[in-house]
Amino acid sequence: MPRQPITLRPSAADPDARVINNLPGRFSTEDWRVYYWDTAASGELRDRHCIIQLPLGSAAHAPPITIGEPGMVLKVRRWGVTISSGLFELIGFDPQAYLTHDAQAYPGGDDEEIVDVVMRAVNFDLPSEFVIASDEHPFLLFDPAGELKGSYTKGHSYLGALAYHVSKGRTTATFNTMRHFDRELYDRAVNSLLRAL
Repeated sequence: MPRQPITLRPSAADPDARVINNLPGRFSTEDWRVYYWDTAASGELRDRHCIIQLPLGSAAHAPPITIGEPGMVLKVRRWGVTISSGLFELIGFDPQAYLTHDAQAYPGGDDEEIVDVVMRAVNFDLPSEFVIASDEHPFLLFDPAGELKGSYTKGHSYLGALAYHVSKGRTTATFNTMRHFDRELYDRAVNSLLRAL
């Protein structure tokens, strides 16, 4: 069986999670709300939301945006979202300040733990089966005051998620171009794949 690309691995988040913090208790945080669309393996399209906790001070350094501008969002994948690590430079986030120096958990020492802290601080698995993020179903990130500070519209479309489910992971196209250039064909394909599911 071919290896599944990391971008299309399943989410590891608890399906009922409301608050996502990958490093609980390590640093002070603020609550950012994410709104997104998720496609179940049955083809059901679901609107979802939850809170991700970013380091305190993040909101003050993130300018407001409009839908279609990435802002704080680097990438949206099937499993969730990656926040732009440039934020941490702006707020002076130093991963070394949050190390546990646990040799059992990190046999590679502090360097291994620093990489882990940075990766956990920017990558959030979200409750989902397949997060989609297109201009039709945008991924939205709001700061604690409710200002839009991140969006993503260049990920998988609804058809892309359906094709992935029907093909059992062999089809990984986004189908965004088809939706833009031939909406009628796109809609027929969606209906066909829904019947197949």
